[in-house]
Amino acid sequence: MLSKLCLLAVVASASAFAPTGFAPALRSGFSGAAVSAPAAARASVGPTMSAEAWVRVCTSDSVQPGRQQDALISGAAVLCGRFSNGKVWAISAKNSATGTEMYGGQVDEAAQTLKDPQWGTQYSLVDGNVVGKWCPSPPIIGGIIGTIFPPNGVWVPQVREQGGYIEVLIDVDAKADFEKKYWKGILDAQGKTDGGYY
Repeated sequence: MLSKLCLLAVVASASAFAPTGFAPALRSGFSGAAVSAPAAARASVGPTMSAEAWVRVCTSDSVQPGRQQDALISGAAVLCGRFSNGKVWAISAKNSATGTEMYGGQVDEAAQTLKDPQWGTQYSLVDGNVVGKWCPSPPIIGGIIGTIFPPNGVWVPQVREQGGYIEVLIDVDAKADFEKKYWKGILDAQGKTDGGYY
């Protein structure tokens, strides 16, 4: 019994590394481009201010009602789509349980939710919170994943349609700010410059 459970756990963990991972470049030639002026030059060390900008995700005509488009924008994976009434939506392209992609998930327009295709969790397209049961599928593996990873919502950016593009409002410096505490000098990721390593 234990060997079967271990085998099941190995198969479940291997599914997280399936080749269907986040690959918007394979589906689209559009790489996304900032609409506003680039952020001011940043110092390599020290605090930085938030630099929010409307960033293009895809062209408006590439997302027809019921269709989805994803892109990696300033280090953030974004999935956008269009309701049947023409209104656009955007949400994180990665689920909060294992980080696998949500491209192709079912959209429930009445509830305004997106169903994660891997684990079946429904996320609100309004605020990103989990709606309903956490990791309900597949039956046994989803329960194991749901036990290992606590319920957690996903990021939902502001979205708009302007100038023939779907755009999201993101902090274009968020990745650099996050990495700043790890990279204080050339090839120094362990704090040797300030003695934090010792």
